[in-house]
Amino acid sequence: MPMLLRGAELLRKHSIATALRSMAGYTALSGLRYKSTTAATAPVGPSKSHSAASSGLRGSTVVSGDGQTHVTTLSNGLRVTSERSPGHFTAVGVYVDGGSRYEDKSTSGYAHLMDRLAFRSSERFSSAESMAMIEKLGGSIMSSSSRECIMYQAAVFPHDVPTALKLLADTTLRPMILPEEVDELRVAVPWELQDVESKPDMFLPEKLHEVAFRTGTLGNPLLCPVSQLNAATPESLSAYHRRWYRPERIVVAAVGVDHEDLVRMCCENGFADLAPLYSPTSPAAGSSEVSLSEPSAKSWFNKILGASSNAHQTVAPGGRSVYTGGTWFDPKPDMDFTQIYLAFKSAGIDNEQQLYTYATLQMLLGGGGSFSAGGPGKGMYSRLYTRVLNQHAWIESCAAFHHCYADSGLFGISASCRPRNEHALLDVIATELEAVALGRPAASSRTSSRRPYTAHDGLSTLEVRRAKNQLKSNLLMNLESRMVQLEDLGRQVQVSGHKVPADTMIERIEAVTPQDISNAAKELLESPATLVAQGYVDGIKQFYPQIATNHKITI
Repeated sequence: MPMLLRGAELLRKHSIATALRSMAGYTALSGLRYKSTTAATAPVGPSKSHSAASSGLRGSTVVSGDGQTHVTTLSNGLRVTSERSPGHFTAVGVYVDGGSRYEDKSTSGYAHLMDRLAFRSSERFSSAESMAMIEKLGGSIMSSSSRECIMYQAAVFPHDVPTALKLLADTTLRPMILPEEVDELRVAVPWELQDVESKPDMFLPEKLHEVAFRTGTLGNPLLCPVSQLNAATPESLSAYHRRWYRPERIVVAAVGVDHEDLVRMCCENGFADLAPLYSPTSPAAGSSEVSLSEPSAKSWFNKILGASSNAHQTVAPGGRSVYTGGTWFDPKPDMDFTQIYLAFKSAGIDNEQQLYTYATLQMLLGGGGSFSAGGPGKGMYSRLYTRVLNQHAWIESCAAFHHCYADSGLFGISASCRPRNEHALLDVIATELEAVALGRPAASSRTSSRRPYTAHDGLSTLEVRRAKNQLKSNLLMNLESRMVQLEDLGRQVQVSGHKVPADTMIERIEAVTPQDISNAAKELLESPATLVAQGYVDGIKQFYPQIATNHKITI
């Protein structure tokens, strides 16, 4: 079947995402593309505004200085954006400003369930008819839910855009959510959860978020818990849909489609008719709407974050995430390898200057598995290859990661090793972070067979230049993909209201200095650490306090 449904950002299995996940810089690139609004990131050249030509629109359109990007805001607040890009394929998507970080105890996992209910029964099409339309289109049609966005995307031939947009409009604006479809989820989702729990590279990042943000928001589960799945009903899911699928929280984006045609098709499919809803805190008389918190509208940032109310959690005002840090150990001595994740609080999208620095730091550390075919662009000269994987035969994998969100992030190193070496592994990866933080090499240093490199081996101009070049290369190569280009456009407009050109991002990367990277690493180590481990963990449980003290890390 040509449709590929993504249940969560952990479960992206379509070809585009698979290619992206194979690149070490994907998470860094995602953060770079979704930045906040600042004067420094305005569209290149002067912008101009003019009234939209489509009848019944009653909105305005802003065109970037180069004339490539258009953003139309409809009278109900919904935004329609397009980018000129010639080619044999076009891409169109709908992006909803929702996700697991906005959920509370009563709606935990609902974004995941809404994703799984995509392209089923709607007011105009039955589930079978939707499947028939998808098969006839023959393109790539998918949905995905993450912590901060629920997205629906399609890549089709240009003449199939009206049909694809009609399908996207019905599944996002007019889903039926039938009881039998919810019953199907109760059977399918537990298998999905079991599959994720059996794969450490998928399960441990989820546990890492839960431990790092214990008060909710970014620590909320990305996938629907079984207990919540059993409590979900068509009525509660419909209430969730009415709460979050609001025009001011929706962006319709397209690449390779004429803008006026896109606006006209959006109006024809009901996007312009979607009215902003009443405040959920004051439901209409007789309404069965569940009580959900209302986002602040004081600024774009509060609007993006929304408000999260949960009587059982302590959440910062405005729904901002609260980083706590902590430890979690899962003893499984029969596992072939012990898995370790060490992370620290990093910059979010609202801190644009630091965002580029952390992206460069991720590329500089790099890493991967103990076996690699090598070749250009594989990061074989990154620090975690040359200083860790090439030096320690007992280490199976070691790689840097950066999860970036609107107001916070997680930067760290994930690694695996053979059992009974886990305490030494934690020492090794802590040494690498400390080495970057110290900057310049010291006059003398001390090594051992376990740790041939020390924390006093500072940064070199060559490796910083190599990291920046690799980051720029990955960024530009990713944007050659239609689906990545579409997601980049839709998410940037959703977060900041306009698209930042790639040239501007390249300039920001070039401006990063070795001292900037060292300072960013120092800030990481100043925050409490989050340590997650699975497998044979006796050694790490016993020695991690001493290792943390040696490296001046707070856990």
